Amino acid sequence: MMVAAFMSSCEKMVLSESTKVDNSGKSKVVLRVSQFEQIPLDKMTRAEVGSVCGRLNYAIYDDSGTRVELVTQKSEDTDFGVASFALEKGDYRLVVVGHNAQNNPSFRANEKVTISGKNLTDTFWGGDELRVDNEDVNMNLFLKRIVAMVRIIPEDAIPEGSDSLCIGYRGSRGSFDGRTGYGNTTAQQNVSFKMSKSDSQYDFYMIPRAERDTINLMVETYSPSGILAKKEIAKVPVHRNCATICRGNLFDNAVDTNNSTITITVDDTWGDTIQHPF
Repeated sequence: MMVAAFMSSCEKMVLSESTKVDNSGKSKVVLRVSQFEQIPLDKMTRAEVGSVCGRLNYAIYDDSGTRVELVTQKSEDTDFGVASFALEKGDYRLVVVGHNAQNNPSFRANEKVTISGKNLTDTFWGGDELRVDNEDVNMNLFLKRIVAMVRIIPEDAIPEGSDSLCIGYRGSRGSFDGRTGYGNTTAQQNVSFKMSKSDSQYDFYMIPRAERDTINLMVETYSPSGILAKKEIAKVPVHRNCATICRGNLFDNAVDTNNSTITITVDDTWGDTIQHPF
C-alpha cells in the first residue's frame, strides 16, 4: 500500500488512513492516470505523464463529503501516475488534480479544492464516483484541462518608464468545485507582470465558472511614480480548454465597454482559440 507523500505546505504531513488500521475486510483500489485532455492516448507513457504535470493529488471523499484519503505524488516518484488505497465497502467520490504549482492544493470537505500561489499553471482534473464492494477495483483516469488561458497582445508602444502591469478580474483563479472542475468564486483576482520593452504578450490562466464563461478585465500600467495607463476589456469569453487572444491598443487610456466580435480558429494543442479584439 502506498503511504501518502509530501503534503501541501498548508496541510500537515499525515499517513494515509489505510496505513494506520487493519486492512482486513477492505478492498484494494488502484488508480492509474492514463490520459490527459489533448494528449494522444497512443503517446501516453509514464514519461508523458511527467511532462504534462509535475504533481498529482488524489483525494477520496465518503458519501457525506468528508475526505478519507489523500495521496500526493511528484513526477520523480517511481509510482507517479499510480495510486493505491484500501477502502471499506461504500460509495465514494474521487477527485484527482494534475498541476505544476509549487504547493499542493488544499482539499477541503465537500470536494472544495484551492490551489494557492502567485500564478496558476496549466491544471488538469478528474472527478468520478467510486463504488467499492467485495472485489478489488482497478480504474484508469482521464484528466480534463479545467483552465482557460488569456493572452493579451498590445498593438501600441509600451509607455516610457513602465515597469509593471496588473490585470484584475472577478472570478476563479485557483479555487474550484472538485465535483465539476468549475470555478466556485467571484472574488477579485489580480495578476501582475514585470514589464520590459521586449514584451510582446501577457498570459495568465484562470478557471472558468462554466463551460463558457465571461470576465471583464481591468489592465493597469505602472511606473515607479504611479499609474500610467488604464484599459478595460469587457466581456472577454473564457472557455475551459481554450485560449482567448485579446489584441488591441492597451496603453491609450481608453475604456472600451462594447462587446467585440469574436473569431474562433482551431488550435492544435488546446481546443479552440478565441480571438477577442479590443
